Amino acid sequence: MKLGLKTVKGKIIAGTAAGSLVLGGGFAFANTDAGQALQDWYNGQFNSAVQDSKEDAAAYGASLLPGLAQEYNGLKSDAKTDINETADSETTDAKNAINSAKEDHMEAVTAKKEELLSEAEKAFYDVYMDAWLQIQNLGDQGYAYAENDLTKYTGDTGSKAVSQVKTDLDAAKENAVSELEEAIENAKGELQADLDDREANLTHNLKNQIDFEINEVRGKVETLLEDLVAEQQSIIASKAQELENGAIDALDEVVAGIDGTDGK
Repeated sequence: MKLGLKTVKGKIIAGTAAGSLVLGGGFAFANTDAGQALQDWYNGQFNSAVQDSKEDAAAYGASLLPGLAQEYNGLKSDAKTDINETADSETTDAKNAINSAKEDHMEAVTAKKEELLSEAEKAFYDVYMDAWLQIQNLGDQGYAYAENDLTKYTGDTGSKAVSQVKTDLDAAKENAVSELEEAIENAKGELQADLDDREANLTHNLKNQIDFEINEVRGKVETLLEDLVAEQQSIIASKAQELENGAIDALDEVVAGIDGTDGK
């Protein structure tokens, strides 16, 4: 039988093989009619030689055990180091990938926020300018109407009252001016009140829309990030379990080979 001495199992087998060859005890040749005395002498010498061989083999095997135990523990330590280094490497790579994905999404969120703020400001400005132009147009129309109407009115009244005394004409003039001023003030008041209400309503609606859009985008980003983190966590856990199972199988194979039951 040829023993491989380059593995723990081989060295353990080598340390015990010599003893196992002689565990059967003494050996006695068959008696012969002519040489019984010689047979008895030979049997005694043979058994003595076998006993010496057994003792030598047992001592040799015992002398190998400390070195084999040290080598076996070294193999276990190397396996533990390899497993821990792999776990550290995989963990570092996974953390880097997660942080990179997070930074990409944060940049996208920031860019979208700035875009929304910029668009909201322009939209509000456009609405404001449109309203301002309408207000100016309404003021011009009101003034033009008042100017045309009052010019005609005062002209007609002046023609009819030309023969009236100066006091009647002054009274008519003052009345016309008062009505015009009141009409203008009333128009301005109504327009301003309407503008104030519309401006407040527009501001409220635009702010609500901005808040809604930001919350919607934030929710999508948070959900996406949670899914990405969960995916990476699952990959890490699966890989760690695979490495753990492989390491345990390797240790079981080493332990199983101590008594040489693998046939080597």
